Amino acid sequence: MPTGAVSCFDATDPAATVSFGRRLGTVLKPGAVVAFYGELGAGKTTMIRGVCAGLGVTEAVKSPSFVIVTEYEGRLPVYHIDLYRLSDEQALEPIGLESYLYGNGVCLIEWAERAERLLPAETVRVRMEVTGEKSRRICVEGLSGLSGETSE
Repeated sequence: MPTGAVSCFDATDPAATVSFGRRLGTVLKPGAVVAFYGELGAGKTTMIRGVCAGLGVTEAVKSPSFVIVTEYEGRLPVYHIDLYRLSDEQALEPIGLESYLYGNGVCLIEWAERAERLLPAETVRVRMEVTGEKSRRICVEGLSGLSGETSE
């Protein structure tokens, strides 16, 4: 697991969540793995839309729940992985998760707790919590340098 400070941000609406994700996307490097945690409706896909925009993806970003992995092209290849429908780590083998985790693109994983043991040590972890009808608390661990954050 990454060590160091956890930086948090209060997003007042989905646009703020996308904006925060966009800033995150601009600092990601080849091989980056970002794990997203949060209950259903916490805004994981919304934030990933922003991350993809920050990575230069121009096509519409949707939840890949039914296909598990959606690939996008930006300044780097982007692999949007949604593990919601998988029950255990054994179900990950057929999708070749490790080839995405250790590739040259950026791997964005929703419901990452379902693959926790497989995640690289340097994985950036984003925890999202519903704080109101449209507001979210977003905490990032394993990355520094995003403006607008408050350290905890």
